[in-house]
Amino acid sequence: MAIHPEDVNTAKDRNILWPEETIMVTATERRIGPGGALITPTTVIATDKRIIIINRATFGIRSDYEVIPYNRVTSVRMEKGIISSSVFLRVSGYTSSGSGERGFMKPGEQEGEISGLRQNDAKDLSDFIGKMVSGINPQQMDFGPDTQTKEDDIVADSKKRDAGAQTGKAKKAPAPAGGGGYAYCPQCGARNDLANKFCSACGAKLGK
Repeated sequence: MAIHPEDVNTAKDRNILWPEETIMVTATERRIGPGGALITPTTVIATDKRIIIINRATFGIRSDYEVIPYNRVTSVRMEKGIISSSVFLRVSGYTSSGSGERGFMKPGEQEGEISGLRQNDAKDLSDFIGKMVSGINPQQMDFGPDTQTKEDDIVADSKKRDAGAQTGKAKKAPAPAGGGGYAYCPQCGARNDLANKFCSACGAKLGK
């Protein structure tokens, strides 16, 4: 499941997360290409408790956000495009809370569309929401071998990022008996093999 550090920072900067709420999947509209939004891309944060849709407005200076409980979602589907994909949600009794044309669900429509997503992000988002709507506990989900971050890794990485921000250095785990070891990214705190020159999570250059 994809979790992008910049999306996590967006949620934290706006102080919209509940205590003990865990981010599970994130996705942001592409800035270029079909369905993209160059100046005001929408960010979707799927947590273990709800869906948060952050609508950027007024040239990125202000952001509104909408919240959708999983128990109000009646269906989720994905439309895959050549360059980007869309995720459609049908939500029972949903209104856009005064967001008008910028809202997730436009007046008179039965489905809301999150467009211009990277194909992998759209698939991860739709799959996760579909499982949550089905009542599957996030801790029981099979994230598969391509998982970037599992629930316990998210908490651990968050602590590493906070510690790195205070010390200005990335924390390193003790080297195992076999002589190997790990290095933590100074940008996002993700764990990497010592042989890596670039972070496998965010692509930042790893210092020696």
